[in-house]
Amino acid sequence: MKRRQFLAIPALALVTGAVQAADAKQVEFTREAYEQALASGEPFLLDFYAPW
Repeated sequence: MKRRQFLAIPALALVTGAVQAADAKQVEFTREAYEQALASGEPFLLDFYAPW
């Protein structure tokens, strides 16, 4: 494998992940929504912030 190809593979993975994350929708957290997402079997992300 050539060096250029070797370096392009991780870069492509990063770009692909960024595009998929940008397409995600944001919703307010509720316990019911969490339970539905968990039961759906689809991948989901919980993003939170603690100012302390």
